[in-house]
Amino acid sequence: MQHQHLLFPLFAISCAVSAAVHANNLAITGPGAGADGSSKASGISYSSVRDANLQSYWQPSANSNQRVSVKWSSAVQLNQVVLKESGSAVTSWRLVNNDTGTELASGSSIGSNKVVNISTISSQKLNLEIISASSAPRIAEFEVYLTTGGGTAPDPTDPVDPTDPVDPTEPPPTGEVTSCSASPQGYASLDGGTTGGAGPNAVTVTATTGAEILAALANRDLNRPLTIRVNGTITPANSGGVSKFDIKDMNNVSIIGVGNTALFDGIGLKVFRANNVIIRNLKLRYVNTGDKDAITLEGPASNIWIDHNEIYNSLDVDKDFYDELVSGKKDVDKVTISYNYLHDSWKTSLWGNSDSDNYNRRITFHHNHWQRVNSRLPLFRYGQGHIYNNYYSDVQDTGINSRMGAVIRIENNVFENTTNPIVSFYSSALGYWDTRGNEFSNTTWQAMPAEGVIAGPDVQSTAVLNLPYSFALLPTSEVKAHVLANAGVNKCSF
Repeated sequence: MQHQHLLFPLFAISCAVSAAVHANNLAITGPGAGADGSSKASGISYSSVRDANLQSYWQPSANSNQRVSVKWSSAVQLNQVVLKESGSAVTSWRLVNNDTGTELASGSSIGSNKVVNISTISSQKLNLEIISASSAPRIAEFEVYLTTGGGTAPDPTDPVDPTDPVDPTEPPPTGEVTSCSASPQGYASLDGGTTGGAGPNAVTVTATTGAEILAALANRDLNRPLTIRVNGTITPANSGGVSKFDIKDMNNVSIIGVGNTALFDGIGLKVFRANNVIIRNLKLRYVNTGDKDAITLEGPASNIWIDHNEIYNSLDVDKDFYDELVSGKKDVDKVTISYNYLHDSWKTSLWGNSDSDNYNRRITFHHNHWQRVNSRLPLFRYGQGHIYNNYYSDVQDTGINSRMGAVIRIENNVFENTTNPIVSFYSSALGYWDTRGNEFSNTTWQAMPAEGVIAGPDVQSTAVLNLPYSFALLPTSEVKAHVLANAGVNKCSF
């Protein structure tokens, strides 16, 4: 009986505390409170995260890159969020102020009661982004409060805190910068690296026409690495009637230009269902056949290295006459794009061809020269990007456009004569950036469209991206001269 007498007051106290908490939960009581998200499983409601009922929950239709949000008809002040997960499926998450794109907190688990204290902010919408989970997660409650005392700023020593610029497990920048390396830096260096057509029992073929490239791909021994050395001008007319060259359903291939002789004039390359591919020392231009991209990757594809090429179209045509210089869609991963000269293009580099192209792409761009281009430098949906030591000049409309929850580390780049070099425009969800050591000169920042976010003029990070690889990083003051001297074709002895 003693335990029964004790149980009632404890239960009463619990109910009283719960009622008080729910009364102050702005996700329920705030002006015009509501909820939305990126997807939901059958029979699930977004509003379940704000119904004060731990037995109901929001569950998305996929495990990763999913969002649930609480929102209001007018901005509220807040300094605490309480997340309650039914189960423990979440393995990576972040909390974002949708109004500004600022990451407020992140972590590797949620569990039954994750309390997030932040400095007091004003917001009309908060996003909980599930970056990854072991199975489709169940978020029971997304509670929002304005506590007395103004909240607590995030701990800068917490390695998952967005204010912490260094992950102690991240390999540091290391070594000398080598422009003619035999192996890639960046994401293409992961999981054994990218070797293309090199290796035991490798076959090398020299091609002077497109028909000879087709024959080399069609007749290859799939058990032996293949290198095609291109020595001549490749056109639709000498390519046997194809509209593009498909590196498809095969692995371990390199296509490498000889000296300054390899020109793909009006026809491009497509990598599709292929892994461990290298494309180096080629000129590609004026592609308006096939996919209308000079180089396009379509997943599943991984460990791709695009290095020391010159790729261009023209700005003296309609913006839709050509498509991208280099692009990727679907499940493309572990790609490095380095030392390329990318110029005279309306639509330059697209990664993720729509807001529903939801894959965790990981792409590195380093030591490229982007010149006289309109936009998409790159346009990046979902996944993670690392853009370092690039030189941007004469950008007309927008530069790096991070969208749909993408996180891009933008590091020691030079932006010269550019308009809106870093933005999040034209998608239903914002992307994020981790900016470090960049230089801007003669830059115009112009806010557009109404739902978009520009990074400047006072450029600040909205996220942190820690990297799984080491790399050599040039000081920003040396980037322009180094890129001008080394990007493009005929710079190395391949």
